[in-house]
Amino acid sequence: MSSVPRRAGLAVAVVAAAIGLNLAAPRADAVAPETVVRESARQADALDLALQVRERQQSLVQLYRQADARDRALVGRKAVLAQYGYTGDPGAVTAVLPLASYRVSAGFGLTGPLWEAEHGGQDFGTYLGDQIVAVAAGTVTEVAYSGAYGLRTIVTLGDGTEVWYCHQTDVSVYSGQVVDVADPIGTVGSTGNSTGPHLHLEVRPGGGSPIDPMDWLRATGLTP
Repeated sequence: MSSVPRRAGLAVAVVAAAIGLNLAAPRADAVAPETVVRESARQADALDLALQVRERQQSLVQLYRQADARDRALVGRKAVLAQYGYTGDPGAVTAVLPLASYRVSAGFGLTGPLWEAEHGGQDFGTYLGDQIVAVAAGTVTEVAYSGAYGLRTIVTLGDGTEVWYCHQTDVSVYSGQVVDVADPIGTVGSTGNSTGPHLHLEVRPGGGSPIDPMDWLRATGLTP
């Protein structure tokens, strides 16, 4: 036999072997490409879900912390308001008493040598330097010395009512400042026409003539 047929036969055998290798049955443990793709997609979905759960857990933790801080703040706020005569829901407060402790002295409408005209407010006797707070929310419209009233702070409420805090020894607010219920206004003094440390409180609806502050406070649910 010539060498050419032998070479041809060898080439055919090699091709057949190669084809045989390509056509060989897959191993039992082999994984189809589409199966790998599906498994990868499932793993990606699981990872994405885990990340979403983690983000939600972190959001809940943050919300819980905010709620806890709010609760603690409300407890503290409630305690502060209670010092000034209000024991209800802190979120519903509209007015408080101006001092944590006091003795009621000269009342509204009195006449006598101590006043040039009728007494236009209510006096609350207490110690020099005791803290005065805003009885209601409003805007500070004046901080100044005012003759017989001494050092006076005027807070104008949303409905135009003016609340005067008189005879102070010092103040802790400024004109134009917005104050909330129970925010510090200043301290008790004896400036102006005064015979001793006390707060002279006046309430003037619409900035006009004064009314009895005790009636006004009682109308808000307080017991002065």
